[in-house]
Amino acid sequence: MALKTDFTKGSLNKQIFFFAVPVVISNLFQAMYNAVDMYFIGKYMGTVGTVAVSVGGPVMNLLFMAVAGMSLGVTILLGSQIGIGDEEKIKRTANTAIVMFLCGAIFITALGLLLTPHILKWISTPAEAVGAAEKYLSIIFLGMIFTLGYNLVCAIQRGFGDSKSSMYFVIAACVTNAVLDYVFIAHMHLEVVGAASATVISQAVSFLLSIIYFRSKKHIVTFSPKDWTFDKETAKDLVRIGFPSALQQATINVAYLALNGIVNTYGLAASAAYGICVKLDNFAILPSTAVNDSVAAVTSQNLGVGQTERAIKGISAGRKLIIPFNLVLMFAMFFFGHHFASIFNTDPEVVDMAGRYLKVSCFMYLIYGIYYPLMGFIKGTGNAMFALKNTIFAQLILRIPVAYFFAKVLNFGFYGVAAAWIAAPISSNTIYTIYLKSGRWLKRLEANKQKGKSI
Repeated sequence: MALKTDFTKGSLNKQIFFFAVPVVISNLFQAMYNAVDMYFIGKYMGTVGTVAVSVGGPVMNLLFMAVAGMSLGVTILLGSQIGIGDEEKIKRTANTAIVMFLCGAIFITALGLLLTPHILKWISTPAEAVGAAEKYLSIIFLGMIFTLGYNLVCAIQRGFGDSKSSMYFVIAACVTNAVLDYVFIAHMHLEVVGAASATVISQAVSFLLSIIYFRSKKHIVTFSPKDWTFDKETAKDLVRIGFPSALQQATINVAYLALNGIVNTYGLAASAAYGICVKLDNFAILPSTAVNDSVAAVTSQNLGVGQTERAIKGISAGRKLIIPFNLVLMFAMFFFGHHFASIFNTDPEVVDMAGRYLKVSCFMYLIYGIYYPLMGFIKGTGNAMFALKNTIFAQLILRIPVAYFFAKVLNFGFYGVAAAWIAAPISSNTIYTIYLKSGRWLKRLEANKQKGKSI
């Protein structure tokens, strides 16, 4: 099957834009699952419900991302193989990934159900919200096979340069989630059980629609059980590229949980405000993550055919696209952050705390505009291990101590945590820039080619 988007020729600015837009829309609607849950819960259950859903997100992501991070390996490996045109390798990679993700879903479901109470205790979740958070997460984890399944489908499609098809499925699922939230929470009064159930059902809709699409289009990847296979060498390549990314995502979420733990010591209102701010920040950085994915796809395809200079140009093309957009977001959140926060909670104390917090954290959007395209390039080279080491330093060694220092030592309290959100991307961007200019990534690629590896 031919590439949907061939990044090896034509205008990079246009290609990154048209690839990124569907990714932004898909990620926006994907992020709206939890946000819509939070909206209805905040409206019909109050601050306790808001806290339950907000702490549930990082707990779920800690375990979910440990497997979902492997999707990068799928996208990068497929992208390089498709660039070469090796259909046999493409089929083997996709089908091996399907088996690995199925096993991962079973493992994460069991682990999530087992560890949730302990994690909630570790991050000092307010006692009033613990029970609701456990109910919410238990249902989410039971539906993990659908969430991970859709994540894999997106990874395969992006490997083929197709970011548009999955967009339609996630839009349909998000609409389903909103409708079910309204029915389950507003009318049936199921509270967090209704929110979680709506999310799982809608994720199942998204996954099943994507499978139907693959089968109807007679795609080279069929998702048919009879085609499933497990190739050890392919699995090793997927782990080599994807597992460091999985650990990277897990590391980020450990940092999120640690910051949650610091925030939770300031009471229920602070916990609710922080959960809202994180949700708004997650929405705001979606365009940056889409450009990140786009540059990664540009890099993997061009390096696969030996066009190194064109791959590097993808960084500046990505920055030209995202920096102006992020500046608008930064000013919008600085001046109107409290209005956005009021969508999710009507408690004046919660809204005021969230608005003040966002006046500090919003400055990271500009940094992300510089940082994310560069990170996408590093991802596209397949050197996930270097990215992992960078993340461990930025998230665990830097972000958590900075948050503690500003919050507890300098007594900025809840608002001191916002400083940590700015410090981490500055550090990561500096390290990635030095690595890019050193040329070590190119030497690594040349060594891999001598060993017969595409990336």
